[in-house]
Amino acid sequence: MYESLFDDRGLSLDRLRALLEVYDAGSIAEAAPGDPIRQSQYSRQLRQLSEFFGVKLGRRQGKLLKLTGDGARLAELAREHLRSLQDFRSECRADSSDYSIAAGDSLLQWLVIPRLGGILHGRPPVRFVTINLRAHEIVRQLGDGKIDIGIVRGNAVGSSLKTAPLGRLGYCAVVPASLINGKQRPSLQQVLADLPIAVQTTDGQFIRRLREIATGLGLALRPALACQSFPQTASAVKSGLFAAILPKLALTDLPAKTYVLPDGGALDRLQREIVLAWNPRITSVRPGATRLLEQLQRLLKVGS
Repeated sequence: MYESLFDDRGLSLDRLRALLEVYDAGSIAEAAPGDPIRQSQYSRQLRQLSEFFGVKLGRRQGKLLKLTGDGARLAELAREHLRSLQDFRSECRADSSDYSIAAGDSLLQWLVIPRLGGILHGRPPVRFVTINLRAHEIVRQLGDGKIDIGIVRGNAVGSSLKTAPLGRLGYCAVVPASLINGKQRPSLQQVLADLPIAVQTTDGQFIRRLREIATGLGLALRPALACQSFPQTASAVKSGLFAAILPKLALTDLPAKTYVLPDGGALDRLQREIVLAWNPRITSVRPGATRLLEQLQRLLKVGS
């Protein structure tokens, strides 16, 4: 069944690790920048694996040696099986299993990190690495097996990944009380027209829909402060000098009685479904993954 794997020499965990390091870096030169000895070692290890499997695992592109399609496929297989071995060793030693969980900065800060503590000390114990990535990168790296779990917009995920719904992420206009000085609560139209506003501008779908809402109110959206993340816009609100459009999750991070919420019914168009996403292979090669995913589905429900 697998006896032929032992007929020839050339397969080892060290060589598979080297293959993974080259795969993740993109090339041998990028895996060991400025280190010709290490680069030569990588090259030799890839050649030995190529001879063992009888297929070319690397090819030259200009001055770089990159993996072929077969090399990338072998790297993905190696990653899965090395993780399975690591999980088995952790289980035998009663040690923690490590999982990576990726999301955008705002979801990590306001949804994921505050709730992960609820499952760190279960049996078996787990440890997490959180990674801040854009949705398309999360989907790509889940497919490649580079990360274990992702939280993304529902419409960003293709059919190759498994998903579980976490709920709808809503948005609201937030105005520091210091900007209105006890006056009547402003309308959304007044916020967008008359107040200095901080807006997250790197999420193309969000900013496009927000501009459409402003246009529908007869306004041109002209933010006083363009931010790269929602936590940055929340910091602008905390300064007392800017209003902002924020995920409702952010309100837990703002001191009570320091802000007001204008009627933002028009902002319902910004709502988006978010899902927990994973590569279906993870549940077959990591025995604890199924239970962990079930826990995360309960733990990370939006609005819970």
